[in-house]
Amino acid sequence: MKMQADDPLKRLKNRALYYLAKREYGFVELVNKIKPFATDELDLNLDSCYQIVEELKQKGLQSDYRFCESYINSKKRKFGLQKISYELKQKEIDDFLIEEFIEVLRGEEYESARMVWERKYSSLPSDLNEKNKQIKFMQNRGFTFDTIKKIIK
Repeated sequence: MKMQADDPLKRLKNRALYYLAKREYGFVELVNKIKPFATDELDLNLDSCYQIVEELKQKGLQSDYRFCESYINSKKRKFGLQKISYELKQKEIDDFLIEEFIEVLRGEEYESARMVWERKYSSLPSDLNEKNKQIKFMQNRGFTFDTIKKIIK
């Protein structure tokens, strides 16, 4: 049988550390992840969640920079920069940090788009309908229209 710490803040911190041990989380994402546990099971308020995550951030255990780097590396082969940027904004990552990483990847976008297109399609579109279908697929993946035009001439 597991021994639980009596202190609710310690239990909340342990829960946050458990999540961080599995993968990187953004600040707001981690707060949202531990919020149900804090409010429902421990009767703590949202401020406690922010306090715990801020403490982990100060100790270097939580980092938006590492999260951003990890997230982009996992998505860059499947999605375009627009979609990755949008998803990071949804996770409330700072725009400056997003732009810093996106700038580095701009040169790789064509290659990523080409690989995604080749996995899905074996040949260039034969008619306008097929061309529109391929363009829509690539746009849904978050690639810019200029990049798509270079691939689907």
